Amino acid sequence: MKIAVLSDIHANIVALEEVLQDAKQQKVDEYIVLGDIITDLPFTNETIDVIRELTPYVIKGNREEYLLTYERTKEDEKWKTMQYQSMICYYNRMREDNRDYIRKLPQELVLEFEGVTIKAVHGSPYGVSELLYFHTKRMDKVFEDLEEDVLVYGHNHEIAEYETRNHKTVVQVGTLGMHNSTSKAQYVILTCEEKKVSVEIRDIEYDKEKLKNRIIQSGGLYPEARIWQNLCYYSIASGIDIRTDFCQMAKEEMMKKYKVKYPKGFDSHFVSFDDDIYTKVAHEFEKYFLL
Repeated sequence: MKIAVLSDIHANIVALEEVLQDAKQQKVDEYIVLGDIITDLPFTNETIDVIRELTPYVIKGNREEYLLTYERTKEDEKWKTMQYQSMICYYNRMREDNRDYIRKLPQELVLEFEGVTIKAVHGSPYGVSELLYFHTKRMDKVFEDLEEDVLVYGHNHEIAEYETRNHKTVVQVGTLGMHNSTSKAQYVILTCEEKKVSVEIRDIEYDKEKLKNRIIQSGGLYPEARIWQNLCYYSIASGIDIRTDFCQMAKEEMMKKYKVKYPKGFDSHFVSFDDDIYTKVAHEFEKYFLL
């Protein structure tokens, strides 16, 4: 049995369509989706609709958690800042049935195919937003704690890889729709047979210009999402993650403004930048805006 594992689609419907076409050609039987289905590109409902039809084996990522956090705490002042307007606009344009779908997604799954047990998480077994990497002490703990035969995870947007220790396999499945170190969409096929598993990493080239035109033609370049969407598209088209550079510069500017004291709400994952800082840094990055 062949199981395709997809992660970090980020509403990149063009990459998703190419990956699903490849998976069909590879005669995949089942699909597991590791979250971050949405945000960053404007094809929210289209992407969710495809995933809902594709498989029941879907979990939340940190992006889905962010939208649900907004839903619970809309009155919080931080949501009024420019930084969060892109995420809010995606939430507002999501159909209610798709919001309800996101609400009901689990944070992890344990599945079994052909006698092989698979644990599916987004960030790590310890948290949806934890960044997990090979060749670290944290990964040693993951292998020690793993009760299933296979662990699959995404979130860190690094190139797909895997490792087997003592008959346990951990798979970093790569990112399908929002690339850091490659311009290709990545996913993984697990072949399960007679209680054994093999791993194949799939690299799929797709047309970035088609994605660009589809964004423009859809009217999806929402004014409130313009800055972040341009950063995301450039990262996809180039394989260079300028989003991280943008956030790092904004952090540095925030630290200067507040004399190195972190402002309230400032952390490494769900950062809150002041509007003047966000605008200033966006101006520095406009040379990368392609939309």
